[in-house]
Amino acid sequence: MLLVFLVSIWFGINAQTPDQLMEPDTEPTVLHPGTISNDLPQWNNYFNRKLSIGLFTILVDGKSKIICYPYVDEVFLEGELMPFDDQFNYSDPWINLEGDYMLMQANIGLDGKPTKNFNICESKRVKGQWTQPKPLASVYSQKGNAGSPSLTENGNLYFNAMNSSNGYDIFILEKGKSQPIALPEQINSKYFEGDFYIDSKEQFIVFSSIDRDDSKGNSDLYIAFKENGRWAKAVALFEGINTSAEEFSPYISMDRSKLVFTSNRNQGNGFIPTYNHFIIDIDLDNIRRSFSD
Repeated sequence: MLLVFLVSIWFGINAQTPDQLMEPDTEPTVLHPGTISNDLPQWNNYFNRKLSIGLFTILVDGKSKIICYPYVDEVFLEGELMPFDDQFNYSDPWINLEGDYMLMQANIGLDGKPTKNFNICESKRVKGQWTQPKPLASVYSQKGNAGSPSLTENGNLYFNAMNSSNGYDIFILEKGKSQPIALPEQINSKYFEGDFYIDSKEQFIVFSSIDRDDSKGNSDLYIAFKENGRWAKAVALFEGINTSAEEFSPYISMDRSKLVFTSNRNQGNGFIPTYNHFIIDIDLDNIRRSFSD
Protein backbone atom coordinates (compact mmCIF):
# COMPACT_ATOMS: atom_id res chain seq x y z
CA MET A 1 0.00 0.00 0.00
CA LEU A 2 2.53 2.99 -0.21
CA LEU A 3 6.01 4.82 0.00
CA VAL A 4 9.26 7.07 0.03
CA PHE A 5 12.86 7.07 0.75
CA LEU A 6 14.78 4.99 -1.55
CA VAL A 7 15.66 2.66 0.98
CA SER A 8 17.23 0.16 -0.71
CA ILE A 9 17.00 2.87 -2.58
CA TRP A 10 20.10 3.50 -4.12
CA PHE A 11 21.02 6.01 -6.40
CA GLY A 12 24.14 6.53 -8.47
CA ILE A 13 27.53 5.27 -7.45
CA ASN A 14 28.63 8.65 -6.16
CA ALA A 15 25.23 9.70 -4.81
CA GLN A 16 24.39 9.78 -1.15
CA THR A 17 21.77 7.23 -0.17
CA PRO A 18 18.88 7.75 2.25
CA ASP A 19 20.64 5.40 4.68
CA GLN A 20 23.43 7.96 4.88
CA LEU A 21 20.96 10.80 5.27
CA MET A 22 19.29 9.39 8.34
CA GLU A 23 20.57 9.30 11.91
CA PRO A 24 20.16 6.03 13.83
CA ASP A 25 16.72 5.81 15.42
CA THR A 26 15.41 3.94 18.43
CA GLU A 27 11.76 4.81 17.72
CA PRO A 28 10.02 5.03 14.35
CA THR A 29 10.20 8.49 12.83
CA VAL A 30 8.20 9.95 9.97
CA LEU A 31 10.00 9.43 6.68
CA HIS A 32 10.64 12.66 4.76
CA PRO A 33 7.71 14.63 6.23
CA GLY A 34 6.12 17.09 3.83
CA THR A 35 7.14 15.15 0.74
CA ILE A 36 6.71 11.40 0.99
CA SER A 37 4.82 11.58 4.26
CA ASN A 38 2.16 14.25 4.05
CA ASP A 39 -0.99 12.86 5.70
CA LEU A 40 -2.19 11.43 2.40
CA PRO A 41 -4.26 8.39 1.41
CA GLN A 42 -0.96 6.84 0.31
CA TRP A 43 0.61 3.52 1.22
CA ASN A 44 3.11 0.83 0.10
CA ASN A 45 6.89 1.29 0.02
CA TYR A 46 9.27 0.21 -2.72
CA PHE A 47 12.48 1.79 -3.98
CA ASN A 48 14.98 1.50 -6.78
CA ARG A 49 18.56 2.78 -6.67
CA LYS A 50 19.29 2.66 -10.37
CA LEU A 51 16.35 4.90 -11.28
CA SER A 52 16.56 6.89 -8.01
CA ILE A 53 12.86 6.58 -7.31
CA GLY A 54 10.39 5.58 -4.63
CA LEU A 55 7.14 3.87 -5.60
CA PHE A 56 3.92 4.04 -3.60
CA THR A 57 0.17 3.73 -4.02
CA ILE A 58 -2.09 6.76 -3.71
CA LEU A 59 -5.84 7.21 -3.82
CA VAL A 60 -6.89 9.72 -6.50
CA ASP A 61 -10.56 10.47 -7.22
CA GLY A 62 -11.60 7.15 -5.73
CA LYS A 63 -9.04 5.07 -7.66
CA SER A 64 -5.74 3.63 -6.49
CA LYS A 65 -2.75 4.69 -8.59
CA ILE A 66 0.99 4.07 -8.44
CA ILE A 67 2.95 7.24 -7.80
CA CYS A 68 6.67 7.71 -8.41
CA TYR A 69 8.82 10.16 -6.42
CA PRO A 70 12.16 11.05 -8.09
CA TYR A 71 15.17 11.55 -5.81
CA VAL A 72 17.43 14.34 -7.11
CA ASP A 73 20.30 16.10 -5.32
CA GLU A 74 19.39 14.43 -2.01
CA VAL A 75 15.78 15.67 -2.19
CA PHE A 76 12.55 13.94 -3.14
CA LEU A 77 10.72 15.87 -5.81
CA GLU A 78 6.99 16.05 -6.37
CA GLY A 79 5.49 12.67 -7.15
CA GLU A 80 4.13 11.79 -10.57
CA LEU A 81 1.50 9.17 -11.34
CA MET A 82 2.71 6.28 -13.44
CA PRO A 83 1.43 6.74 -17.02
CA PHE A 84 -0.90 3.75 -17.02
CA ASP A 85 -4.43 3.52 -18.45
CA ASP A 86 -6.62 5.57 -16.12
CA GLN A 87 -9.64 3.24 -16.26
CA PHE A 88 -7.92 0.70 -13.96
CA ASN A 89 -6.87 0.58 -10.31
CA TYR A 90 -3.20 -0.18 -9.54
CA SER A 91 -1.37 -0.79 -6.28
CA ASP A 92 1.40 -2.72 -4.48
CA PRO A 93 4.31 -2.00 -6.85
CA TRP A 94 7.50 -4.07 -6.89
CA ILE A 95 10.47 -3.25 -9.14
CA ASN A 96 13.61 -5.22 -9.91
CA LEU A 97 17.14 -3.97 -9.22
CA GLU A 98 17.78 -3.27 -12.90
CA GLY A 99 14.81 -0.90 -12.95
CA ASP A 100 13.24 -2.36 -16.09
CA TYR A 101 10.57 -4.73 -14.76
CA MET A 102 7.66 -3.93 -12.46
CA LEU A 103 5.01 -6.09 -10.83
CA MET A 104 1.82 -4.79 -9.23
CA GLN A 105 -1.78 -5.68 -8.63
CA ALA A 106 -4.43 -4.21 -10.94
CA ASN A 107 -8.03 -4.93 -11.90
CA ILE A 108 -7.08 -5.89 -15.44
CA GLY A 109 -8.39 -9.07 -17.06
CA LEU A 110 -6.73 -11.31 -19.59
CA ASP A 111 -8.93 -9.64 -22.23
CA GLY A 112 -7.58 -6.22 -21.23
CA LYS A 113 -10.89 -5.12 -19.69
CA PRO A 114 -11.58 -4.08 -16.07
CA THR A 115 -12.33 -6.91 -13.65
CA LYS A 116 -13.98 -7.06 -10.26
CA ASN A 117 -10.86 -8.47 -8.65
CA PHE A 118 -7.21 -7.47 -8.58
CA ASN A 119 -4.76 -9.63 -10.53
CA ILE A 120 -0.97 -9.71 -10.60
CA CYS A 121 0.24 -7.68 -13.56
CA GLU A 122 3.59 -6.84 -15.13
CA SER A 123 5.04 -3.83 -16.90
CA LYS A 124 8.35 -3.51 -18.73
CA ARG A 125 10.50 -0.43 -19.23
CA VAL A 126 11.30 -0.15 -22.92
CA LYS A 127 13.35 2.77 -24.26
CA GLY A 128 12.68 4.69 -21.06
CA GLN A 129 8.91 4.17 -21.11
CA TRP A 130 6.78 1.77 -19.07
CA THR A 131 4.40 -0.48 -20.98
CA GLN A 132 0.73 -0.77 -20.02
CA PRO A 133 0.49 -3.51 -17.35
CA LYS A 134 -0.84 -6.91 -18.38
CA PRO A 135 -1.92 -9.78 -16.10
CA LEU A 136 0.32 -12.78 -15.53
CA ALA A 137 -1.59 -15.76 -16.90
CA SER A 138 0.35 -18.14 -14.63
CA VAL A 139 -1.29 -16.71 -11.50
CA TYR A 140 -4.48 -15.23 -12.92
CA SER A 141 -7.12 -15.13 -10.20
CA GLN A 142 -10.60 -16.43 -10.86
CA LYS A 143 -11.58 -16.09 -7.20
CA GLY A 144 -10.84 -13.09 -5.05
CA ASN A 145 -7.91 -10.71 -5.29
CA ALA A 146 -4.29 -11.59 -5.92
CA GLY A 147 -1.56 -9.06 -5.27
CA SER A 148 1.47 -7.81 -3.33
CA PRO A 149 3.78 -9.59 -5.82
CA SER A 150 7.54 -9.96 -5.32
CA LEU A 151 10.20 -11.90 -7.22
CA THR A 152 13.26 -13.37 -5.52
CA GLU A 153 16.76 -13.88 -6.91
CA ASN A 154 16.03 -17.42 -8.08
CA GLY A 155 12.80 -16.45 -9.84
CA ASN A 156 10.26 -17.55 -7.23
CA LEU A 157 7.13 -15.40 -7.18
CA TYR A 158 5.56 -14.57 -3.80
CA PHE A 159 2.10 -13.02 -3.61
CA ASN A 160 -1.01 -12.63 -1.50
CA ALA A 161 -4.28 -14.33 -2.54
CA MET A 162 -7.54 -15.79 -1.32
CA ASN A 163 -7.35 -19.25 0.23
CA SER A 164 -9.94 -22.04 0.30
CA SER A 165 -11.52 -20.59 3.45
CA ASN A 166 -12.07 -17.18 1.83
CA GLY A 167 -9.29 -15.66 3.89
CA TYR A 168 -6.03 -14.35 2.51
CA ASP A 169 -2.64 -16.04 2.74
CA ILE A 170 0.84 -15.57 1.29
CA PHE A 171 1.66 -17.96 -1.56
CA ILE A 172 4.75 -18.92 -3.53
CA LEU A 173 4.94 -19.98 -7.16
CA GLU A 174 8.31 -21.63 -7.53
CA LYS A 175 10.15 -21.01 -10.78
CA GLY A 176 9.31 -23.71 -13.28
CA LYS A 177 6.21 -24.87 -11.38
CA SER A 178 2.62 -24.39 -12.54
CA GLN A 179 0.78 -24.36 -9.21
CA PRO A 180 1.38 -21.93 -6.34
CA ILE A 181 1.38 -23.23 -2.78
CA ALA A 182 0.58 -21.43 0.46
CA LEU A 183 3.41 -20.74 2.86
CA PRO A 184 3.27 -22.97 5.97
CA GLU A 185 1.28 -22.34 9.14
CA GLN A 186 4.37 -20.83 10.76
CA ILE A 187 3.49 -17.77 8.62
CA ASN A 188 -0.07 -18.13 7.41
CA SER A 189 -2.87 -18.37 9.94
CA LYS A 190 -6.66 -18.38 10.17
CA TYR A 191 -6.39 -14.61 10.10
CA PHE A 192 -5.65 -12.24 7.23
CA GLU A 193 -2.08 -12.16 5.94
CA GLY A 194 -1.56 -8.98 3.96
CA ASP A 195 1.29 -7.25 2.16
CA PHE A 196 4.87 -8.23 2.89
CA TYR A 197 8.57 -7.87 2.19
CA ILE A 198 10.39 -11.05 1.18
CA ASP A 199 14.17 -11.20 1.36
CA SER A 200 15.65 -11.62 -2.13
CA LYS A 201 17.43 -14.77 -0.88
CA GLU A 202 14.25 -15.96 0.90
CA GLN A 203 15.87 -16.07 4.34
CA PHE A 204 13.27 -13.90 6.07
CA ILE A 205 9.88 -12.33 5.50
CA VAL A 206 8.16 -9.35 7.14
CA PHE A 207 4.40 -9.24 6.67
CA SER A 208 1.22 -7.64 7.94
CA SER A 209 -1.54 -9.60 9.63
CA ILE A 210 -4.86 -8.65 11.16
CA ASP A 211 -6.55 -9.60 14.45
CA ARG A 212 -4.11 -12.20 15.72
CA ASP A 213 -4.24 -13.03 19.42
CA ASP A 214 -1.11 -10.95 20.12
CA SER A 215 -2.27 -8.03 17.96
CA LYS A 216 -1.86 -4.53 19.33
CA GLY A 217 -4.21 -3.02 16.79
CA ASN A 218 -6.03 -3.43 13.53
CA SER A 219 -2.98 -4.54 11.55
CA ASP A 220 0.48 -5.44 12.85
CA LEU A 221 3.84 -6.45 11.42
CA TYR A 222 5.36 -9.90 11.93
CA ILE A 223 8.69 -11.44 10.98
CA ALA A 224 9.77 -15.00 10.28
CA PHE A 225 13.18 -16.48 9.48
CA LYS A 226 14.25 -19.63 7.71
CA GLU A 227 16.10 -22.11 9.88
CA ASN A 228 17.80 -25.02 8.13
CA GLY A 229 15.68 -24.43 5.04
CA ARG A 230 12.36 -24.28 6.91
CA TRP A 231 10.31 -21.32 8.06
CA ALA A 232 10.33 -20.76 11.81
CA LYS A 233 7.25 -19.44 13.57
CA ALA A 234 6.47 -15.80 12.85
CA VAL A 235 6.71 -13.36 15.76
CA ALA A 236 5.26 -9.88 16.13
CA LEU A 237 7.73 -7.03 15.79
CA PHE A 238 8.37 -5.05 18.93
CA GLU A 239 6.32 -2.32 20.55
CA GLY A 240 6.84 1.04 18.94
CA ILE A 241 6.56 -0.51 15.51
CA ASN A 242 3.21 -2.15 16.24
CA THR A 243 0.61 0.10 17.85
CA SER A 244 -3.16 0.29 18.26
CA ALA A 245 -3.25 1.79 14.75
CA GLU A 246 -2.60 0.06 11.42
CA GLU A 247 0.95 -0.93 10.46
CA PHE A 248 1.57 -2.53 7.08
CA SER A 249 3.55 -2.29 3.80
CA PRO A 250 6.98 -3.26 5.25
CA TYR A 251 10.21 -2.67 3.36
CA ILE A 252 13.77 -3.52 4.44
CA SER A 253 16.72 -1.47 3.17
CA MET A 254 19.34 -3.20 1.04
CA ASP A 255 21.92 -3.01 3.82
CA ARG A 256 19.37 -4.68 6.13
CA SER A 257 19.62 -1.89 8.72
CA LYS A 258 16.31 -0.03 8.25
CA LEU A 259 12.64 -0.93 8.29
CA VAL A 260 10.20 1.30 6.43
CA PHE A 261 6.47 0.84 6.90
CA THR A 262 3.14 2.61 6.52
CA SER A 263 0.87 3.57 9.43
CA ASN A 264 -2.15 5.70 10.20
CA ARG A 265 -1.01 6.32 13.79
CA ASN A 266 -1.17 10.06 13.09
CA GLN A 267 -4.62 9.83 11.52
CA GLY A 268 -6.81 12.88 11.96
CA ASN A 269 -10.60 12.96 12.14
CA GLY A 270 -11.27 13.05 8.41
CA PHE A 271 -13.49 10.56 6.59
CA ILE A 272 -10.73 9.50 4.16
CA PRO A 273 -7.96 7.42 5.79
CA THR A 274 -4.58 9.11 5.75
CA TYR A 275 -1.20 7.51 6.22
CA ASN A 276 2.43 8.36 6.67
CA HIS A 277 5.60 6.38 6.11
CA PHE A 278 7.90 5.59 9.01
CA ILE A 279 11.50 4.43 9.33
CA ILE A 280 13.37 2.77 12.17
CA ASP A 281 16.73 1.06 12.71
CA ILE A 282 16.42 -2.71 12.78
CA ASP A 283 18.95 -5.41 13.70
CA LEU A 284 17.83 -8.57 11.94
CA ASP A 285 20.60 -10.70 13.42
CA ASN A 286 19.65 -9.65 16.93
CA ILE A 287 15.97 -10.29 16.25
CA ARG A 288 16.77 -13.73 14.87
CA ARG A 289 18.82 -14.57 17.98
CA SER A 290 16.16 -13.31 20.37
CA PHE A 291 13.46 -15.38 18.69
CA SER A 292 15.56 -18.53 18.80
CA ASP A 293 16.53 -18.18 22.47
